[in-house]
Amino acid sequence: MIYKKPLSVGQVAEICRVSKKTVLNWIYDGGLKAFTTYGGHYRVWPANVRKFLDSTGMDIPFDFIDERNTTILIIDDDLDYSEMLKSAISAEMPTVEITTTDDGYEGLMLIGELKPQLVILDIKMPKVDGFQVLELLKNRKTDHDMKVIVVSGYLDAETKEQLSKTIADQAMDKLADITVLIKTITAVLRSEKSVPLDESSG
Repeated sequence: MIYKKPLSVGQVAEICRVSKKTVLNWIYDGGLKAFTTYGGHYRVWPANVRKFLDSTGMDIPFDFIDERNTTILIIDDDLDYSEMLKSAISAEMPTVEITTTDDGYEGLMLIGELKPQLVILDIKMPKVDGFQVLELLKNRKTDHDMKVIVVSGYLDAETKEQLSKTIADQAMDKLADITVLIKTITAVLRSEKSVPLDESSG
């Protein structure tokens, strides 16, 4: 059998010939990378099962095709907002892999590692702020097809003017309705060209 879709804890348990509790312990310990559905259930991408089997030396046949087509990276020091946004995106786009970080510097490293199709970026952050991230990404953005949406609670006229001179594809107010934000994310992901900054900035 060739696995393509995210696997439940029960499916992973069957593949590894262990109990569901053992699989959950692997997830809790961080050995097996998993994500949660909007309903709070764990799911594991086949590629992560393969990585786990290889890292632990478990000699279990496992064939898969990695169908993770889209990766989104959220860089925001507001952890509550990041989690809310992650849940909302996952509910609408369950096959998308979403990673979050509250640190601009770590975000830059994750961009190099994950090569996300979309980065959702806050502006005001400690250490490395959003504008610094955008500046440092200026040359790297051409490495792969990546879009950048700035989501901030400080989108005054001056900030929008500054953003128009950066590589950001879109700017959204954090106070905007979450459904509007999801529609914008979908539109930017599907667009081959950048969306004008002022089109959905509110």
